[in-house]
Amino acid sequence: MAQQKYKLIDISADMLCAAPSFSDTPAVIRTESETESGGKRSILLSSLHNGTHITAPAAYIEGASSISDYPIERFFGECRVVKAKGALTGSWIDSMSLYRCDKLLIKGEGKGKIDVSAAEEIVTSGVRLIGTDADTIAIEPMSGEVGRIFAEADCLVLEGLRLEQVDMGTYFLMAQPILLEESEAAPCRAVLAEDYLYWNR
Repeated sequence: MAQQKYKLIDISADMLCAAPSFSDTPAVIRTESETESGGKRSILLSSLHNGTHITAPAAYIEGASSISDYPIERFFGECRVVKAKGALTGSWIDSMSLYRCDKLLIKGEGKGKIDVSAAEEIVTSGVRLIGTDADTIAIEPMSGEVGRIFAEADCLVLEGLRLEQVDMGTYFLMAQPILLEESEAAPCRAVLAEDYLYWNR
C-alpha cells in the first residue's frame, strides 16, 4: 500500500529572533562550557512568553490551570485559519460563523490582536484555543481583561505564530508545549498539517 502523502507547515518563530512582548526579557543563549572535542553546553535565558508559546489561564488568574494541568490532546486538533487586518471586534468574530470551531488562528500580518468584545464572542462561540501571529493576543490597554476572559473560559492562547505561508482554511494543528510543571506559559513548536483528513484516520 502506498504511503499517504501530506504537507506539514512549520508556523513557529525562532525564539532567539522574535521580539519580546511588553517588557519580557529577550531570549539569549550562553555557552557555559566546551568539551575537548569542540562540542558545547549552553544555557537558555528567556521569558516563557518569547517566540511561539502557549499561555495558560494561570498567567491571568491566581490558582488557575497551568500548562502541566492539560492533557496532551488539548494542543492537537482541527483548526481554522482566518485572515484579518488590524484589531478585531466582536462583530467581526460573529461574522466568521465559528460553529464547531474548537481552535482558531488569526493571520493578521503580526497585528492580529483583539478587543474585549472579540474575546467574549470567541469564548461564546466555543473556541478553546485561540492563536495569533502577533506577539500577544490582546490590544495592550486591554491585555488584562482579554486574558481574564480567556482564562475564565479555560481557553488557551497561542501567540507568536508565523503564518505568512498559510492560506485561509482548515488544518490540523500540532502545538505541543514544553512540559514545565506549574508554569503559566511554555514555548512550543507549532505545526499545521495541510491535508488534515489524514490525521483523522
